[in-house]
Amino acid sequence: MILIYIWLTLFIVILVLFWTTNLLGVPGNWLLLAAALVWMFIGPSDFRFGWFAIIMLLLLAGLGELIEFGASVVSTKRLGGTNRGATCSLVGSIVGGIAGAFLGIPIPIPLIGMVIGSILFAGIGAWIGATIGERWAGKSVQESVQIGGAAFLGRILGTVGKVVIGLVMVVFTVVSMFYSG
Repeated sequence: MILIYIWLTLFIVILVLFWTTNLLGVPGNWLLLAAALVWMFIGPSDFRFGWFAIIMLLLLAGLGELIEFGASVVSTKRLGGTNRGATCSLVGSIVGGIAGAFLGIPIPIPLIGMVIGSILFAGIGAWIGATIGERWAGKSVQESVQIGGAAFLGRILGTVGKVVIGLVMVVFTVVSMFYSG
């Protein structure tokens, strides 16, 4: 019986770790879905869930992507951003998110510093990337910086939305383990 609780705890820890990767620009919600799919087949029989839970997680992961992508695209396209600016914004946000996770460590609240650093620097990376991409596409400095600012705001809002959806996925998965049937 103790082994089952070790498996349950390990699975929940994996879910939370995958959820946190959303902050680094990694598709954490899809990793959550993959882990749940594996659990559905190999988890202890008393704590498995069915296809309904997997379909719900799939829909939630898709919604998280729509929120993240939609917030970024809408905010930059509204100001006339180019595909080149959007691509550079994406690259910048990933680099910024990873750097921010490490730079946020000195904030004295455990883990919170990494989260704040990652989200903030992902936004800054999106801003820098979009600005460079728009300049590369021939836009003026002022216009490029404005579009970069929109990319910053869109990245922050999109990441927060995706992280919230990921948290819903974690809670839904854990509840589904105990109330399958």
